[in-house]
Amino acid sequence: MGSSDRKKKEKKKDFQKPKLKVGKAKAKAANYTDTSFKSKSIVLQQQLHETAPDVVERFKHQLSLTSSRTDTQRRDALAYLTGQLSTTPPTNPVGASTLLQKVLPLMPDSSKSVRAQLLKLLQQLPAGEVRPHLQKAMLHIRGAMTHLSQDIKDDGLNYMEWLLDAAGEDLVASPGCWVKPLKDFMSVLGWTITTASSAATKGGWTSAPRTTFGSKKFGHSFPRQMTILAKFLELGLRPEASSPWSPADWASNISMVPQGPDPFGYLGLFKPPRDEDSEIYRNREDRQDIFARRFLDTVEAGVDMAKKEGGAAGRAAATLNQVINSGLADYERVLRVDEDESIWTGYIM
Repeated sequence: MGSSDRKKKEKKKDFQKPKLKVGKAKAKAANYTDTSFKSKSIVLQQQLHETAPDVVERFKHQLSLTSSRTDTQRRDALAYLTGQLSTTPPTNPVGASTLLQKVLPLMPDSSKSVRAQLLKLLQQLPAGEVRPHLQKAMLHIRGAMTHLSQDIKDDGLNYMEWLLDAAGEDLVASPGCWVKPLKDFMSVLGWTITTASSAATKGGWTSAPRTTFGSKKFGHSFPRQMTILAKFLELGLRPEASSPWSPADWASNISMVPQGPDPFGYLGLFKPPRDEDSEIYRNREDRQDIFARRFLDTVEAGVDMAKKEGGAAGRAAATLNQVINSGLADYERVLRVDEDESIWTGYIM
């Protein structure tokens, strides 16, 4: 009984208020710490450590985190790199080649925030550092544009627009960067051409199903695709500006280093021969010819159907039609011998 009474008294002490006497200070707590002292300086042991990481090491560390399994770490790492590239002068100790090699595979990332942050990073890169890597960038952009996810497809169009703004004229003249993107645009838009024409499909044109067109969430994708296609064609079919020539240019062109990417790639000295899709179309006439032969009928039929839809799709189709008419205004198709075998009818070979 005595022990139980003692425990009850101890519990009551916790709830009893101490009676303070007049003129007497309040008792200090048991865990009271005196902070009345003054110090001139506080030195931490790790504050001036000689092995602290510098800017270069932090940049490389954040670059390695872009391949992390966590979406948040990938996004934060891209945000840090974007901040370093946006400074004056920009901080990029690894170079654009290494940077693009690490971040370009993130284009079809499953996280929307990572893809949005990647676009901000790419927009901070100077155009001169992007030009030597156009083929590599286009390869990843095409993969994002033809992805199964519609969200990634839409971001692929944003990446394509960034590349067109950064180095559009050099892009359309790069190997495999004219016909292959056009084929991807036809696939994304649902515009395809059959090899043989039939009575059911006039001119051999047929429309592949677009499951997302007209839906509440992705109805804006179709006009956006035609808008980016119009921008791509405008750069490829734009008349080339003629620069005045002087006799001194003849000597300077021989002695100066070429500025464009892969200047002697058309010779095919160190690479296997290219097919028509991977060929280089450096001048406007070649791009006009391949577009008119393989894609013009398809695009015109698709534009006519899009105009009937009206709304944003109709306006985008009208812009695309205007770009095509302007780009092919002075085009004259020359029929090659191997394109029409009927010309040899009646001749004995």
